[in-house]
Amino acid sequence: MIELWELIGQSDRRYSTFSWRSRMALRHKHLAFTTQPVLQTDKAAIAFSGGKTVPVIRDSATVVRDSWQIAEYLEQAYPQQPSLFGGPTGKALCLFFNTWVDRSLMPLAFRGLACDAIHIQDPADQDHFRATIEKFTGGTPDSLKLEQAKTFERLRAALDPARAILKRQQFLGGSEPCYADYILFSMFQWARIVSPVPMLPPDDSLQAWFERILGLYDGYARNTLAFY
Repeated sequence: MIELWELIGQSDRRYSTFSWRSRMALRHKHLAFTTQPVLQTDKAAIAFSGGKTVPVIRDSATVVRDSWQIAEYLEQAYPQQPSLFGGPTGKALCLFFNTWVDRSLMPLAFRGLACDAIHIQDPADQDHFRATIEKFTGGTPDSLKLEQAKTFERLRAALDPARAILKRQQFLGGSEPCYADYILFSMFQWARIVSPVPMLPPDDSLQAWFERILGLYDGYARNTLAFY
């Protein structure tokens, strides 16, 4: 069975944005897997992967690190299962989308959510996470909390391209989800796990799409410890 190493916070919160991309890719492929929790500061637990970050999967003798590379591996290793990309052109477009989310949206999301995310970290990780916040934002959790509402406004504006598409179709992949859906979904899933403050108002058109993803695979993503 496939094993997935992912970050863990207090009360067994599985909060990693990137691990949720791999979780949803595995569910999309109808592949059974188990999860192995890892603290941010426990680099020894994933030393076998040759890297210092999660997610990591081990499938028999094959070890793959990084959510995008995991998606590529699953698509190649299990071609008989539902496609994550819908072919080479779809894969190329998903890679573009992956890069857009990581470079344009995730920095804003981190700036808006880190002030709450620090409170769900395991005590062993809190100093490390605080240093990460200061390194990547130049602020402290308290200063970022004061800016949170304004940061969320900027993030909602940056989401307009996705919002426009999802007014016309059920998923980014069309009538069915593809890996691009899981990339964007992972950011919102991270938000609901680490913060009691929703990034989206209830009437935002993206909210209906988010609820559809939460309901996939018998409510798999909904059934995790979260604030809302």
